[in-house]
Amino acid sequence: MSATVDGARQGDRFPSQVPGTAPGDIVDAHVHLFSLPLFREFVERNPDVNPRWKRALEDGKWGRRGETLPDLDAHEMAAWYAARLDDAGIAKAVVVSVLPDSQYTRDVIAASGGRVAALCNIDPRSPEAPALLRREMAAGFKGVKLLPVNRCYHLSDPACRPFFDTAAELGAAITVHYGVTVDPQGDLRYADPTDLSPVARDYPDMPFVIAHFGAGYLHEALRLGYQCKNVCLDSSGTNNWMDYDPNGYTLAQVFDRALTALGPERVLFGTDSGTTGPYRKWIAYQQRRTLEELGLSEHDRDLVLRANAVRIFRLDG
Repeated sequence: MSATVDGARQGDRFPSQVPGTAPGDIVDAHVHLFSLPLFREFVERNPDVNPRWKRALEDGKWGRRGETLPDLDAHEMAAWYAARLDDAGIAKAVVVSVLPDSQYTRDVIAASGGRVAALCNIDPRSPEAPALLRREMAAGFKGVKLLPVNRCYHLSDPACRPFFDTAAELGAAITVHYGVTVDPQGDLRYADPTDLSPVARDYPDMPFVIAHFGAGYLHEALRLGYQCKNVCLDSSGTNNWMDYDPNGYTLAQVFDRALTALGPERVLFGTDSGTTGPYRKWIAYQQRRTLEELGLSEHDRDLVLRANAVRIFRLDG
């Protein structure tokens, strides 16, 4: 390892807690963290895992473009991630985990001092899910990322109820990926956000954030948001699902629909940036410019770009 990690010195120590955010700051509510140590941890603990994870570990590359996985320990990763956020003008970010029960991710959270928060990954059907959620929340996770379309389950399944009971008790926030996915194992039979309706209804104080504007299921997500006031949307990613939508939406139209239907208090900014390529500054610019062009007030832009994520994921305290 070299003496620097993208401008952050090895051995740098974060304060016990970074300062809270303020209006004008930007919080990215949907980013990812991939690294060789994370994959190594997962594969060693799960020897029968899907071969694509093993190939990624062997090749040191991940994603459709075969980008290089960073080989950084948890402290180095926290420093490296902070430097990326500094360069992009992002105050804080929320990692949405795709691998469960990761000590590496726990250590990154601790090392970041609050600069990088995270949602853990849990199969809500598992009998062990409530106990694992308690451990993860105690370790500093802010909530959970659920992947029903990738893992092929329904959140309305009664088997998930003990998990949701525990999540409600602990005050966990939930981000859910519905809609289309780049995961070759995904199954669109589980992609409709309408499936969340009885859960969001029965846990009205629990915030649910549907990622990527519903990723091709915008109408269903907005209808769900009409019925359940605890349902929010995030704007993360390229939103290239619009290319396949028969309505021919532009990003401005999608934002306008979401802001009109849900209000600025229920839309969160995100880029879906990973760690195998550059931070998606172009997406951040595009979305911020779109909000300005829509004529949102400074107060409402701050809600979308910062304050909603701070409130829902309890980032400043």
